[in-house]
Amino acid sequence: MKKLLTIVAIAAAVVAVPLAMAQNAGQGQPTPQQGEQADKAQSEADAKAKRRAQATAEMKAKGAQAPQKEEEEEAKKKR
Repeated sequence: MKKLLTIVAIAAAVVAVPLAMAQNAGQGQPTPQQGEQADKAQSEADAKAKRRAQATAEMKAKGAQAPQKEEEEEAKKKR
């Protein structure tokens, strides 16, 4: 009976150790944090807004109308 318990315990360890190692395998790699992703998205949005504002200002300076249709489409996309 003691041999049977020993064999069962060894078999359980043989199965459990590789399973635990497989589950932990990907956890050692650094992943981008959600805050970093949000900061990157915000900085890209800010840069895009600055480019649009500059383009609009240049168009107004030349006497052309600002592209309102594009602005309306962007507003619809955000909703």
